[in-house]
Amino acid sequence: MASANVSNNVHTSPEIENSAMEMDRQSREAEEEKPVISTASPFNPANHIDGGHDQQVFQMFMDPMMKELEEHVAINSQLLDKLNEQMENERKARIKARATAHIPEALKGEGQGMKTVMRTIENLMVFGEKDVEFVEEEEATVEEENNTDTGADQDDANDDGQKPEDEEDDDVEESFEEEKRRHRTLLPALDEHGRAAILAHSLASYASMLNEENLKKFTEKITSDCNLWLSRLFRFMDASAVFCEDERDGLVKICRLALYQKYPKYAAEGFEALYSRPPVIYVSAAASPNLSTYLCLQLGLPMSSISTVPCESGANPSSKMDISMLEKLIQDDIAAAKTPALLVAYAGTPLTGQVDDVDHLQDICRKNSIWLHVEGNNLATLTLVSVPTSILSCKAGDSMTVSLGKWLGIPGLPHATLYKSSDPALVHAAGLNTFNPQIKLNCLPIWICLQSLGHDGIVERVKQSCDLAEQLHTKLERLKAIRQVTKEKKEDDTPANTIRGMITRAINALLVFEIVSPTVVFRYIEEKEEGLQIAPYSSTSLTTEDNTPEESNSSIYFDALNVWLGETLQAENPGIELHVAEVENEGVCIRFSPLDSAQARGTVTEDVEALLQCLNTQIAILDATVLNRDKLKAMTSRESRLRLLDMPSWAGLGVVQYIPESWQNKGDDLPEEAVKEIHIINSELVQKLKSQDTAFSMGFTDNDVACVKFGLITEDTSIESLLELVCVTGKEVEDSSKYLETLAEVVKHGIEAANKDLEKENLEKLQNEGVFRQVPLVGSLLNWWSPPPKDSSKGRSFNLASGQISSTETLYKYHMQIQEDNSSKTPKISPQQQPTTPPVSPTQRSAGEVKASLTNEVCSAGMSPPASPGTDFPDSKIENTVEEAEEAS
Repeated sequence: MASANVSNNVHTSPEIENSAMEMDRQSREAEEEKPVISTASPFNPANHIDGGHDQQVFQMFMDPMMKELEEHVAINSQLLDKLNEQMENERKARIKARATAHIPEALKGEGQGMKTVMRTIENLMVFGEKDVEFVEEEEATVEEENNTDTGADQDDANDDGQKPEDEEDDDVEESFEEEKRRHRTLLPALDEHGRAAILAHSLASYASMLNEENLKKFTEKITSDCNLWLSRLFRFMDASAVFCEDERDGLVKICRLALYQKYPKYAAEGFEALYSRPPVIYVSAAASPNLSTYLCLQLGLPMSSISTVPCESGANPSSKMDISMLEKLIQDDIAAAKTPALLVAYAGTPLTGQVDDVDHLQDICRKNSIWLHVEGNNLATLTLVSVPTSILSCKAGDSMTVSLGKWLGIPGLPHATLYKSSDPALVHAAGLNTFNPQIKLNCLPIWICLQSLGHDGIVERVKQSCDLAEQLHTKLERLKAIRQVTKEKKEDDTPANTIRGMITRAINALLVFEIVSPTVVFRYIEEKEEGLQIAPYSSTSLTTEDNTPEESNSSIYFDALNVWLGETLQAENPGIELHVAEVENEGVCIRFSPLDSAQARGTVTEDVEALLQCLNTQIAILDATVLNRDKLKAMTSRESRLRLLDMPSWAGLGVVQYIPESWQNKGDDLPEEAVKEIHIINSELVQKLKSQDTAFSMGFTDNDVACVKFGLITEDTSIESLLELVCVTGKEVEDSSKYLETLAEVVKHGIEAANKDLEKENLEKLQNEGVFRQVPLVGSLLNWWSPPPKDSSKGRSFNLASGQISSTETLYKYHMQIQEDNSSKTPKISPQQQPTTPPVSPTQRSAGEVKASLTNEVCSAGMSPPASPGTDFPDSKIENTVEEAEEAS
């Protein structure tokens, strides 16, 4: 009755009715499971009212549904809110991207993290700019994989209740680290003084934030201390200092000061003050090539204002300035209404390290009122306790440039230029003095390093570099195949018979440091049995007449040998910095300057000993190569298959070219076909020789024809075996090339013959069928009315072994390839398989006979007869052939 009331009063869907019935059933089951209580419940009249029961049932299933519906609506509302927020953010991002499209990618947004920036700097320093993107991608991959592995390890640790142990890096990270080590060009390790210099730059920037009064006091103290310490340290008393990042900038400011002294109106009138009497700056020919151009660009002067003074020539040429030529140039300029303004002298030229005669140059400059400026690495010896007399004269100059950072091996130290001037106005006008405290604080790294090193530390470092140069000087004197370009002292073997002679020799022995330059420049020369052979390109031979072509080729050849020697020594001795440079009147030389690199690289005496051992080994190889060079020429001239080529720039035993037999004794004027054949054969020859011995390499002549290059050899190398190897391998390549050419020619003729046969058959077919069948519309109608006979034209096959052309009729007929005898043109059948009955045509044989004949033909072709289906020759093909034979019969 209650259910009927519910159905009449409340209109619900079938799903709701089912839910209600299910809930009633569950409630009844729950009441039945309750224990029976004897106490009767009180009578409640509301329970017997139909409306109260309906309301209770309605609330039982509608409240949970409404609650669930509200939850779903809330979730959907949150999703819509997030979607709207995301769309709004994307809209703002697009607007911002359009507004900041001109900003570089690295600067967009709120900036990158400091860790990311420092990693980018490290990659730039180690790998270079071109590999930064690749490295960043690899690092991102490795970091992502590490995060994945870490998450998995943490999950395992949570499951086990313990932390995971340290494991080895995976293969991706190991390969990446190996790639980093392969590309890495490590910076030298910094000591405490180097770290202090780098810290000083940061302190100078931080100190610039002081108030103006304190900053001025701080700057004055630092600047005055540096001026006093440097002037005393380099014995250049009462001098001021200017500090520059580029060592040439100090010279530019000194030149400007010299111009202000020569032209008082230069500050007001500019170039017009120079027009009447143009200034002249004298620079040695041994200076850096770009120094003159740099001075003219910075000073605004024409190139005619630079006068290059030649170096000494004659019997003993050197890189010292020719004083007689300097005097002549000065007199000529004065006569031409020009004003000599400044002279740049060298206490250690940039290449050879030789010292100009500064005493004599100072007299000339005083006589003509010329400013004398001195540069060079040998100025570092002024800090020593015992200074060479040739360097002491540099104190008499007007200015000098010193490079403390390079000589002491401390990075970040500016170059200092010491000068003497009594007019502060001219000094300020020339830019040597500035009132900006922040600019003057660039000397703070020098102030810190000088105090941290002390005088003993500075002297120790300079003396160590000089000792390394002296050690190499002494050891190179024992090598007869090495010529020292910087060696100035001539050994005097005459006996000292007088007291004066003994005293002079003793003084010279004590002053041995006077003749040893801190720069060592040497080169390899040819050694003959009678003693040291001066090469034709050396200084003694340059004073004679013009060199012959042979002497010029020899000079080029030994230059190439010295280039190879320098590169090899540098590669095998990374602890020493060597440079290959071309010295005038000498050629290509190897330069070792400890003052430039010894302190930065940490070069010690053991490195010099290792260099000497390596040099002895390489000299033995060079001697063996030079000694057997003439032998190779003589043996090659007797071999008709080889032709010797003249390539003096190749640092090796020699260069030859294999000539095929067909083009031997034809001279040098060969046709284009011969040149092409020689190029192909020699290219293949070099490839085969390189697989047997790495001493061979590919070369090319002036007309781009391949040739064979012999590398450097050792003493136990046999020239005969090398030439024999080249000849034998070349003959094999030539024979294989001839075979391929013959084969190509045979194939070409075979194709032509096959084409002729096919054209003949097509012509016969045309004649048999008639002309009307070739007309498109008429031919199709005629073919429908009277079908043409079956096409009997077959293809052609070419046998490379026999060189014969045969028809493919048997292939189409028997569906197999049958080898035919060259003479009888019949299929090859062994005597054991020869049929006893004479062969008959397929139309006169039964199917069994055809099958037996095919089996014999298969055996004659080198194949075993099929035993069962699924073997090498399936029965299905034979059955198809039998069926075709039966149809033909």
